[in-house]
Amino acid sequence: MFISLTSDLPDFKSASFRPGLNIMVAERTRAARRQDSRNAVGKTSFIRVLDFLLGADARPDHILRRPELAEAFYELQLELEGRVVRIQRTGVDPGTLQVDGITVKNAAWRQRLSKELFALTGKSGEPSYRSLIAFYLRDVQNGAFDNATEVHRKQTATASQSSLAYLFGLDLSLLEQAKEVATAEKSLKELRKAAKDPVLGMTLGKAQDLDAQIRTLGIQVGNLERELAEFKVVEQYSQHRARADELSRYIRKLNDSLVMGERRLGDVEAAINQEDESQPDHSYVQEMYDQLQITLPGGVIRRFDEVAAFHRSVVENRRRYLDGERVSLLESLEEMRQRLERADSERANVMRILDAGGALETYNELQVELIHIRGRMSELQQRRETIDKWENANRHLQLRSAEMELRFSTDLSDRRSQIDEIAQLYSSYAYEIYGSGRPASLSVEASKTGYNFVPTIGGDRSQGVKSMALFCFDLTMAVTAHRYGRGPDFLVHDSHLYSDVEGRQMASALMLAEKVASREGLQYVVTLNSDDLKKAQDEGFQVEFNECAKLTDRYDTGGLFGIRFN
Repeated sequence: MFISLTSDLPDFKSASFRPGLNIMVAERTRAARRQDSRNAVGKTSFIRVLDFLLGADARPDHILRRPELAEAFYELQLELEGRVVRIQRTGVDPGTLQVDGITVKNAAWRQRLSKELFALTGKSGEPSYRSLIAFYLRDVQNGAFDNATEVHRKQTATASQSSLAYLFGLDLSLLEQAKEVATAEKSLKELRKAAKDPVLGMTLGKAQDLDAQIRTLGIQVGNLERELAEFKVVEQYSQHRARADELSRYIRKLNDSLVMGERRLGDVEAAINQEDESQPDHSYVQEMYDQLQITLPGGVIRRFDEVAAFHRSVVENRRRYLDGERVSLLESLEEMRQRLERADSERANVMRILDAGGALETYNELQVELIHIRGRMSELQQRRETIDKWENANRHLQLRSAEMELRFSTDLSDRRSQIDEIAQLYSSYAYEIYGSGRPASLSVEASKTGYNFVPTIGGDRSQGVKSMALFCFDLTMAVTAHRYGRGPDFLVHDSHLYSDVEGRQMASALMLAEKVASREGLQYVVTLNSDDLKKAQDEGFQVEFNECAKLTDRYDTGGLFGIRFN
């Protein structure tokens, strides 16, 4: 139990504790200025000083390392195992403490507290001392009042399971096994994620796609192996290849010329046919004049005859030119066809030589290609084996997860009387506060990751009801752990827990805390504003309690440290 908290700061508000209910009161004074507030008088700092003397880390941003406070000594007298221990610590040298006048490292002090407060033995799988004490000195700045089963807003339910399981006396060995499975699942998930990251170059692909690629590469390997086995190296291979390429270009050129020549021949023959069909006919002129009963002069008729004779002469000359052009094109085309036939025949002979073998360079290139394909195939096979291993590991982990959930369920079934005792405590505490109007339960459920603690109080889900659910949970935890020698004999709550609680429920909670603490040999410490305390007293809170310290909103000296700072 706590006995006293003091400091060498001149105006520090010392605290004196007793068994049972202890309240630090933040009171409004008449002399306080209108702008003064009790929200900064040091209620939360009071809890942080206690935590500081119980081995908390004191990082550079810790309040007791501020220049205004760092030089001061803070002292806690604490009863441990039947004797009073005096602890002193300063923000200037937060790594060491004075315990009964002897300098010890903070780590050694924690180790001692872990044994004397929580009976920890240092076995594998046990929770740390700091993870346990955090449930007894919840820090509002860490979000410790947001969720009953967590003491840090970034903490997962899984992370707090070990601490709660220890305090409630459940099987830590099962949790350790579940943690191994969860770690393996997380590692496998991270590996899968990394395998999909192109930056890491570890893309594995899908099993069916890899199988298809491996089979295709296997066919290529077989073909290359046969080709190399039958390969013959041809002498002067490069010269033959050059000649074949030259002949191919020549043949393409001849084919282009043939196409152009045949088009030209077609144009000439079309022109000849057109000449035959387009002779002029002057008879329509004579017929037109006859219909008009006009007789053409003889000179006009003679002129038509002369024009027709001239036109026949022009047509005959053009016909002779076109016939000559046609003959010339036919001869040229025939010559090109003969040249094309000879070139094609020569190229066929060269290709037969090339088909019979290849160059040494080609042979080496085939070998390099074979090595490359084999390497690629080996890589894909390794990736395929990795996928098989991962799939097998995933199936194995799923099986182990299901097995762990069954083992947790079996363990809870075997501990039915113990679980019922815990649930009964919680329900009875909630009944003291709300009566029968709000049924309450604390269930412990099995999952693949461990024990899930679910405290509930029926009715609306207001913040006040949630706060009282947390109060009942902490009280159940503290009583259970103390009864079985796994927890200390004190529990501390910040005034933030009661900020949204109605006066009647606050009165009931404080009376319950006093009754349980007295009956169980515990010490319940809480910080409250004087108006909240008055509100509870007006609703029937009349039990005796120890006012362990009093803070005021007086600006200069009323706060915990007796000084003001920004």
